[in-house]
Amino acid sequence: MNKTTFIIYFEREGRENLTQVLRALKKALTKRPELRSLKIVMLTANGEGPALAYARLADFEPHVIAVTFPPGYSVKRGEEIVKPEIPEKLRIFFQAVGFKIITARLPFDPIANADHHNADMRLIQNVLRMFGGGFHLCVQAVLSACDHGELALGERVIAVTGDIAAIITASTTEKFLSAAEGLAINEILCKPRNLTLTRKEVASTEGKPTIAEHPRDRVIDMPALPESKRATKKPVG
Repeated sequence: MNKTTFIIYFEREGRENLTQVLRALKKALTKRPELRSLKIVMLTANGEGPALAYARLADFEPHVIAVTFPPGYSVKRGEEIVKPEIPEKLRIFFQAVGFKIITARLPFDPIANADHHNADMRLIQNVLRMFGGGFHLCVQAVLSACDHGELALGERVIAVTGDIAAIITASTTEKFLSAAEGLAINEILCKPRNLTLTRKEVASTEGKPTIAEHPRDRVIDMPALPESKRATKKPVG
């Protein structure tokens, strides 16, 4: 039987939509029991997304895989160089509640002196950006989790960034374009309607904050561990 589902749209791109993404995800999990067993793969710069997911989706006991950037990675925001990193205290917290963390090079990142490969990866990213700037990050997070053995080939998961949530069939970087075992985007749960960052020329941003104007990435206060988790928490050696 066909099932009718709805996509939630945001008016702008950007990680300021994160709380709305989690609200949309919670709504989907509430209405669709078949989604509750799916792992949630989150691309995160500083751990804020997984921490919020723990707090807001606690009723569903989510199995979260946090994919973050490798050591030494940096990005320029305006005149500021930002080095995304999950603080050690938050890493220990995630370990205590059973969240997995993958810190590694993203699959589409360039390789020195591999010009043809890099051009192919840029093309794939640019195609995915037509759905929103965060879409290629959703795909890369799933590929990375599958490459590291946290997902099985063909496993359905929920992929989340700061402004997108989608249901994706997982694959590895090696096989993601394969006709038989490749990655598939099954459903979009929420996304930006207007590409205000990816296609800056198509929408006016006058009087509205841009990425460059946002304060430095912050990490929210960590939620308290439940009593059961405190009792079984092991020291990190």
